[in-house]
Amino acid sequence: MVEPKERPSIFADIDSELPEEQLSKLFLKVILEKSVDLSNPLYKMSFKRTYKVNLDICGQKGYQLYEPTEYSYKYGEFLDDPDFTFIYRDIDYIREKLRGDKSRPALGRDSDNVLQVCRKEDLFTAYTKAEVGNAQLFIVRIPFFKEIIQDLGASQQTLPLRDEPDTSITPVKEGEIASLMKDMLVETGNMPEDLYQKNFKGQPMKINWDIDGYIAYQNFEEMGYKYEFGKHIEDADITLKFPNTIQAKKFLSKIPANYAARIVDKKLNIYYKKPVLSVIIKDRDASAMVLGKFPFYTELSKIEIGPQVEDEEKDTRENYGHYIPVNIPVGDFENVPVPYKVFEHFINKASNIVLRTCPCRERYECKDHSIELGCIFMGDDTKNMVLPEGHGYVATKEQALEHLNKAMAEGLVPLLGRNVAEAEGGHGVEDTGKFLSGCFCCDCCCITVKYAQYGAGVGTGMGGDNTGTLKGMTITVDEDKCNGCEKCIEACPFNLRVLKDGKSFVDSKLCIGCGRCLKVCPQEAISFDVQDAEVIDKFIAKMESLVDVEDNSMKA
Repeated sequence: MVEPKERPSIFADIDSELPEEQLSKLFLKVILEKSVDLSNPLYKMSFKRTYKVNLDICGQKGYQLYEPTEYSYKYGEFLDDPDFTFIYRDIDYIREKLRGDKSRPALGRDSDNVLQVCRKEDLFTAYTKAEVGNAQLFIVRIPFFKEIIQDLGASQQTLPLRDEPDTSITPVKEGEIASLMKDMLVETGNMPEDLYQKNFKGQPMKINWDIDGYIAYQNFEEMGYKYEFGKHIEDADITLKFPNTIQAKKFLSKIPANYAARIVDKKLNIYYKKPVLSVIIKDRDASAMVLGKFPFYTELSKIEIGPQVEDEEKDTRENYGHYIPVNIPVGDFENVPVPYKVFEHFINKASNIVLRTCPCRERYECKDHSIELGCIFMGDDTKNMVLPEGHGYVATKEQALEHLNKAMAEGLVPLLGRNVAEAEGGHGVEDTGKFLSGCFCCDCCCITVKYAQYGAGVGTGMGGDNTGTLKGMTITVDEDKCNGCEKCIEACPFNLRVLKDGKSFVDSKLCIGCGRCLKVCPQEAISFDVQDAEVIDKFIAKMESLVDVEDNSMKA
């Protein structure tokens, strides 16, 4: 376990055991009075324009007015036409945070497009035999797990959350879990014969269940289905352990819910997503990353901007990724598009390739590019991926190269790297160093672009602090040639270029070197200086030191 960090200083004196009304008032008071420091350079970066924010803390209301050089607030009132409205609905969530809980929340959007910050509540942990692979490859074959499978691998902001019943689930009665388990055992075996044969012919499966001491097993044999309540089967492929009977009752009763997955200690954990904070955002296209602007939110939750790995302080696996130059001749790639050669290198070696739809373009209903031009995943670990129907498929090398060509033809910006959190927190797949991710980003939708646009850093979406151009490359503007036409500003997918004294300017520490500005400049005022002709070869070597995409079963 990670040792608890010191609580945020502005909240340190709040007694989490106070009655709800008193705690809500004090929590709001601290946010309004103590969370903002105008002298902090981050304030100037985050609030270049005015933001109106309403706060509702379990019924206690107030507002904040963030202006470029001033900050003001007021208790008991809301502002008209706010940019953001934060509604904390669950006082227990606030209590947990004040006690030092640093667990990562899950995100989602409801059917009204309201952003929901969700507490993750344990549903079950799946234990598998070491040689049988990822647990989701088993549960995907059972229709009872359909909703969970639909939520695997989906962007937290892509598909709207399912509407859940307004009423709370009633306490578990004596014998209720046993009755529900028996019903589930019968229902599970009643799948159509053609589906049963599709799922289990040549691949039988044994499952053990354990719900707070109530046990059962299922044996999906090729010739028929067997089960027994009150007993476990030997040599089970997978064992599901439910620690909470209330959550188990909800699941077994098939009450609509929303789920998150994560690999913890090499085991698949499935969680319920319980909304605890609703954020109504005026700009319906805004990313959840914009929440990082607000000091009270980041200080309370201690969230790094972007997806993270549980107990990441102890995780020594290196994340690394980078955008790949599109229009820049480099070394041996003078006459061939650099992204094509880089991706081709890994595609030709890959033991398995998965193409999936783009969750970012799906979320933002992209008008310029097809959602089919989505992510590419390569390596042995991708064999454990389960994607919702219609959201992706295992591809041939030819299909992958065609996918790449289409993406490049549409001017999308390629990103390639290793992101452990994407594998383990997004897809519920253990990253053993054989999971390589590639994206093709547009400037209107993609999450890595949103990171940059909301101040989180261009490289945050894949490799943390891997911002700027690849080492060995620099970008320059010939001010004598530049006429300030702003075409490069319009072309920059990350909104990093600006006019400075009438000339094009970009911070070299942030520019990714994609080359789109180079292509559109009518004056040929922008140039990229490649000091190291081996920069691309070194990038490939770096990726290969972190990720092995080859078929390891064929190695001696």
